[in-house]
Amino acid sequence: MSRAYFDLEMPGTADLYSMARFAADRGHYVLTIDPPGVGESDAPTDGYDLTPGCVADILDLVVSDVLGRLSLGEVPGVSPGIHLKALGVGHSAGGFLVACQQAHYRTFGALALLGFSNSGLPAVLTDEEAAFVDRPEELAAALPRLVRARFGTPLPEGTSAGSDMLLVGARSNEAKAAAARAGSRLLGMVGMACLVPGSIQPELHQIDVPTFVAVGEHDIAGPTSALPAQLPACRDLTLLTLPGVGHNHNVTDSRHELWDRLERWVLSLAPS
Repeated sequence: MSRAYFDLEMPGTADLYSMARFAADRGHYVLTIDPPGVGESDAPTDGYDLTPGCVADILDLVVSDVLGRLSLGEVPGVSPGIHLKALGVGHSAGGFLVACQQAHYRTFGALALLGFSNSGLPAVLTDEEAAFVDRPEELAAALPRLVRARFGTPLPEGTSAGSDMLLVGARSNEAKAAAARAGSRLLGMVGMACLVPGSIQPELHQIDVPTFVAVGEHDIAGPTSALPAQLPACRDLTLLTLPGVGHNHNVTDSRHELWDRLERWVLSLAPS
């Protein structure tokens, strides 16, 4: 899905489905990003260049540039010299990328990983793919071959944004349609890595900032109980399971519970 997942448009209804607008209305600056190859962002000539590490590099450049502009007063309404603490928020593969970015650059003062874990989806792996479980370095070298075999292209068109499997708990047909409109190309190299358990464990071992993790009860990310062992350096870890919810939390009736809880958690991190 593209960044539109965080700012879903629902014409003709007063119901708020935009997590970005919810946060902005409460005084937070919000930056949504389409990684290269996704949504409105450009794609490189060779999509196989978009490894998890490469995409994390680009995301850090974007966030650092925007924070720099804010501190210099180059954004209307923002005074020069302002010091902002950035929260990295990622959903699903976005959480995977935020974790990579944090491990490589320490971009953020805190993280919110939604619908994410390092448990992968072992049930869907081929025998060849399953051979790389908990072997992240060898997996990284094999990713182009595995992506060609599974997807045939490094940037396949996404087909799961409106999948019933991911929309458990979404009762509004309009919300399901909005989720489908947010569909985009898949970053094949990132998506393949997300499927394999243990693919990002070296990066997760480096995450030591306060971290908020939320998954649905029926999420493909699996139970929140798996996360503490995957984040051994994190000494401030908050876990939330949304009852009756699947993977795409922002289109369910529980979205406000998630957003409210996340904002309260963010405010709890601020010095008194």
